[in-house]
Amino acid sequence: MSRWTRAGKVFLYSAPFFLLPAACSTTGSHPGSSEVASPVSQNISPPAIPSPPPYQLRTGSGANGAAAAPLKASAKDTTKTVEQKPLAPQFFMRVPEDPSIDWYSTYFQTVSKNHFAIWLSRSTQYLPFIKSVFREEGLPEDLAYLSLIESGFSPRAYSYSRAAGLWQFMAGTGRKYGLKVNGWIDQRRDPILSTYAAAHYLKDLYTEFHSWSLALAAYNAGEGKLANAVADSGTKDYWEIRNTDSLSNETKEYVPKFLAAVKIAKDPSRYGFGDISYKDPLNTETVILHHPAELRVLAKAAGVTLSEFRQLNPAFTRWATPPRMTSVPVNLPKGNKEEFLANLSHLPKVSRRQIYADQGGGVHIVRSGDSLWTISRHYGVSVRALMDVNGLTSSSLLHSGKRIIIPASYASVHSRHRYSRAEHGWMRHRIRRGESLFVLAKKFRTTISAIRVKNHLSRRNLLRTGQMIMVPIR
Repeated sequence: MSRWTRAGKVFLYSAPFFLLPAACSTTGSHPGSSEVASPVSQNISPPAIPSPPPYQLRTGSGANGAAAAPLKASAKDTTKTVEQKPLAPQFFMRVPEDPSIDWYSTYFQTVSKNHFAIWLSRSTQYLPFIKSVFREEGLPEDLAYLSLIESGFSPRAYSYSRAAGLWQFMAGTGRKYGLKVNGWIDQRRDPILSTYAAAHYLKDLYTEFHSWSLALAAYNAGEGKLANAVADSGTKDYWEIRNTDSLSNETKEYVPKFLAAVKIAKDPSRYGFGDISYKDPLNTETVILHHPAELRVLAKAAGVTLSEFRQLNPAFTRWATPPRMTSVPVNLPKGNKEEFLANLSHLPKVSRRQIYADQGGGVHIVRSGDSLWTISRHYGVSVRALMDVNGLTSSSLLHSGKRIIIPASYASVHSRHRYSRAEHGWMRHRIRRGESLFVLAKKFRTTISAIRVKNHLSRRNLLRTGQMIMVPIR
């Protein structure tokens, strides 16, 4: 969830997205009174929406006291702005007549129309489940649309401030609400687990502030900052607080942005979004895995491709489930549970050492003078990977004789079966002038791919004279 209060966030996006600013206050309503997170490089930056001019946020007037000019559509956009009408009277929070809400509505219908259409197309994949969870937790269903402005309904959204998932949780908040975040798994990205965490967090915020406007502002800014803003301003009315300097511009923008997005999302055809190709609702079931396993093995047992399995389980960030977790939720297509368990029972279980093992045996015996840094340099892995694998911290002491597990990439774990001959093994080799991967592959009777995999080299890595790499023993 996007406790992205700490800085004005700037986000990357494969197609440039822009986030909105805001303003609004509400009368607090009870939650029951509603109408009813080597990582895989598959991150998407959450939507970013520009702010209207500051004078629009404060007064709704132009700089000279005249009415603020409406946002103009881009030259290529011919969409006509539909007359803005307030949300239904039964909406769970009060919606004031504020120009900032209209500004965002206009922006979504014009400049950001294509992006908003993509968010809407993804919304149907998660909305039915999210609304059912919120009903179950006694929350207003329309809070489900918070994910629309947080992540554009993308579980892989990842911001510069390191917030992740549908609900843009920071790692600390995610862990506080039961989500596992480490080098192997990021459950902020799991649409099911993160939705329950978001529901619990929103309930806690409402319990603290007794107003949905303030709860939403706290979701963006953090409880501490919002509590300070309430104390500094002397009021519990979000609308009044946002006219002071107690909140950041981002938090001032947050509630109007949400209200504008909900207005359009609940009646998209009215606002020019009548030709959306919606995705099918999420249709999964969850199995608890009690031993580590490679994702390709789990995908095969579930009867889906590895790509499909990753789409169902965006929380897994490496080639296998976390070796140290004894209970790992795995999402499967609905109806595949029995087949999955039956197939899995016939497959050999993988030990933690097998998951981590490198081609040299996967274990390093600590000698006098060894440190995490020297070991990481020797094996070509990061210090962070060594700590994650062995349950160490930066202050951990290494004693002589201690066994350190050496992590490997998914490719190198499998490469020894495909390229290297166990009876020959590998040795260290110092690059000489004129040597290239092609020369080395020919000299040591192997393949360029095998050398790349063994040494964790990409196609962009260039060999340097004096560099040490591993080559097969002839």
